[in-house]
Amino acid sequence: MAPTSAIDFASLKESGNALFKQGKFQDALDLYSQALALVAVDQDKSAVLKNQAACYLKLENYEKCNAVSSQALELSPNDPKALFRRCQALEKLGRVDEAFKDARKAAHAEPGDASIKEALVRLKKKIDEASKKQASTDQKVTDMLNFLHTETDKEKRRLAANNLIVLAREKAGAELLVAKPQVLEKMVKLLRDPKLDAEVRLTIVRTLGEILKGDPARTREILRNRIGLPPLMALYCVDNLELVTAVSIAVENILKTLSGWLDKEKPDPAMIKANQEDIDHTLQTLTEMVDKAVLSAVGRDSIIDILLKNIPENLSPGLGWADQFMEKDGIAKLLTAAVVQPGDRLNVGSSLNVTNETRIHISLALQKINDDLDGDKKRKVFTDKCEQFVQRLLADPDPETKMLAVLVVITLLQGPFDVGNFLLGSKNILEMLLVMATSDEPEHQIIAAEAIVHAASKKDKCAAILSEGMGILKKLAKSPNDKVQVRALVGLCKAGSSGGLDFANKPLPEEEVQQLAQSCRKFLTNPAKDFDLRRWAAEGLAYLSLDGNVKDSLVEDRAALRSLIDLGKTGNQNIIYGVVSVFVNLTNSYDKPEVVPEMKELAQFAKQHVPVEHPKDSPECVAKRVEALAEEGVVSALVAVSKVESKNVRELIARVMNVVAEGKDHRGAMVQQGGAKALLALALDGTERGKECASQALARIGITIDPTMAFPGQRAYEVVRPLLALLQEEKSALQNFEALLALTNLAQVSESVRQRIVKEQGLSKIEHYLYEEHEMLKRAATECICNLMLSPDVQDIYIRLEGDRIKLLLLYMADEDVAVARAASGAIAMLSDDEKACARIIQPTMWLEVMKEISVSEHADIRLRALYIIGNLIRNSQTAAEAICQSELLEILLATSQLTGADNALAQKAALHALKAAHTKKLIAPNPEYEEDEDAE
Repeated sequence: MAPTSAIDFASLKESGNALFKQGKFQDALDLYSQALALVAVDQDKSAVLKNQAACYLKLENYEKCNAVSSQALELSPNDPKALFRRCQALEKLGRVDEAFKDARKAAHAEPGDASIKEALVRLKKKIDEASKKQASTDQKVTDMLNFLHTETDKEKRRLAANNLIVLAREKAGAELLVAKPQVLEKMVKLLRDPKLDAEVRLTIVRTLGEILKGDPARTREILRNRIGLPPLMALYCVDNLELVTAVSIAVENILKTLSGWLDKEKPDPAMIKANQEDIDHTLQTLTEMVDKAVLSAVGRDSIIDILLKNIPENLSPGLGWADQFMEKDGIAKLLTAAVVQPGDRLNVGSSLNVTNETRIHISLALQKINDDLDGDKKRKVFTDKCEQFVQRLLADPDPETKMLAVLVVITLLQGPFDVGNFLLGSKNILEMLLVMATSDEPEHQIIAAEAIVHAASKKDKCAAILSEGMGILKKLAKSPNDKVQVRALVGLCKAGSSGGLDFANKPLPEEEVQQLAQSCRKFLTNPAKDFDLRRWAAEGLAYLSLDGNVKDSLVEDRAALRSLIDLGKTGNQNIIYGVVSVFVNLTNSYDKPEVVPEMKELAQFAKQHVPVEHPKDSPECVAKRVEALAEEGVVSALVAVSKVESKNVRELIARVMNVVAEGKDHRGAMVQQGGAKALLALALDGTERGKECASQALARIGITIDPTMAFPGQRAYEVVRPLLALLQEEKSALQNFEALLALTNLAQVSESVRQRIVKEQGLSKIEHYLYEEHEMLKRAATECICNLMLSPDVQDIYIRLEGDRIKLLLLYMADEDVAVARAASGAIAMLSDDEKACARIIQPTMWLEVMKEISVSEHADIRLRALYIIGNLIRNSQTAAEAICQSELLEILLATSQLTGADNALAQKAALHALKAAHTKKLIAPNPEYEEDEDAE
């Protein structure tokens, strides 16, 4: 009697083989893994490993296939199956030379295998082409470098530099540039040449960015032994946004490559650990540069943005780079830049270059770093470091330097609010703030007003400052200085909006709210006012526009609406939250608490206050406002600000886009203004609610607009995942329905798009809705399956795998819903071209009854599809042919073949084709008409 483990092993292996044949590759892998744990014999172990390799090939996990095949070869050297599977994986991974070696060994072991021979020929051809290309590329690189050193011909230098970028984008080209002696060194030498043409300098930086991308080993070699970081860091001193952006992309490529983050949602902790030394060096270099006087203003903002993106969460999961950032005085460095006013308006003699956006960049960075700290103890260290910085400023005898402490508080109130509020509550700061507010110096009043405004964001946490702050704001609102007045105005707007959406709970009289709104609109639309005044006015409206009357008056003032949209188009960090918040309020795209009628009655009975919706927030009023926003081009503004880092703001943008996309007439303009591209990015990165809204907006666009225009090129593949994300039970029926319609249209684009839908597990998600009781969902799902059936892969799944898929479609062919019947009959018609499919179609006993019913359908297109299926069944299945010729279907075919008139021409032709097939099989007597039809063909 065999041991139990042997029996278990055999059973697991056989079950795994059965699952593999059914296409359930992941399930098969699980059983193979269990089998491996039970076997000790090398031969058996090798067999299971080869089966695992086959699964990984099907799942397109080529790295795993390579690894498992190698394990099998360690146990069974020169095994042809293991060699060939590793060969296939290596070819997909681009390791052609290694794949060729495996194919050659496999061919020696199994000389008669046609697949191995075919692979051998294909790989040999690839190697020959690569060799020729390599020789040609070598000469091209030499020529390009020579042209870069040619000072007399600027056009040739530009062309050579651009060609280098194209070359560096290819893996082989990047490796060649690194391997060729002194190429990188010559590029660096050119970058240091002050006479170098600006366009050539930019293209060289972009080339370096491509070389530093994708290959960790190559990136490490460049950083450690070739050029290092200094040549790139030096360019942050240049006051050229395009060049600085290219440098930042290169640095981001370094961090993403070393962390395994390229083309993935999250970094790879194992990659981070393996490359920690180089990641640390890069982040430390950036940190040390934040407060350097040599940096340009745009260079400083770019460095802060890289730190903002990469220190929290992403490159330090479990490795604590946020902690290291604090240890390396990163907080003090950021705050040193935060207290500098553009143009040194406080006359403190700072030598740092900053933009109007620098402080908001720093606020966001500080907030993300603080949020990323693990535990209260570390957050206290963060707060202590901020407090120490403030105390150093307060200790300076110069009154102007003391005032910088308030700027630190403002920065923190816009980021880690609790830390800012804590510092604001200290006696020295509060006293100084009140003194500054009553000063005769406008700059002091501006800073005081800003501090009060930001403190008012969470009035429950700063009641002390607000108790005196509101009186100060009312006084400052009468200032003759516009910059003081507009900031005070925003503070009053915040107070006026404290009742939120509750129409019955307004802290200010309606007339006063309207006056505040009108004052904001005047600042917003006055062409003589500078950008800073307009962005503060927008922030004021962001608070007041919770009021329905303010919303309507703003929409009626088209000049103010256009000014808001123009502000949004600038993409300036300082305006994003305010402008987007106004759009959210105008479109009512915020979440509203659901009031259950029974609970409302209970609250009224208990004499509790029940929130009341504003009359101007009715669906009709909202639709009117959305129409006005769409007409003025709000989508172009949303696109401009959509690259913001804050996931909460990205959610707000997605919410507004989704509401605009509700209108069918708006969708074409959305695509023209870049809305589809922006929505794709929003659907892939953001809060769950934000991704959901963006995905639904994409679905709405995909329903109305031709997918080839809405999602050209690569976007047709990228949009699949967001649409499939809406096919979940927790999503609303409307979201399910819109996603199915969009996928139906998308499935018509190309075979590769249909394959992407299948690869993303879309087929099973779509099929789930075939069983829905909701008629519209069932219809949409059936139509989607019909379009997917154009794919040979989908047909193969329906033919090969057991289950009720085909039976369900047969039933739906006779469904009362004409659209369902039409789609189901179309899907079966495509399947019926295959002999194996026909065998599956006639397995259910009711197939003949269904064919009888739909072959006499009153709908011509359904009837035609039925006749086409009948003809295929006769041609491809002897069993079906005999059953058809012995049933009423033969009479239906004969009757249809006698029909006349243009309307019946296609049906008549299909019936004649079916009868001809029956005659060929000698199941019916010959008829001259069949021969005539044959001659006509």
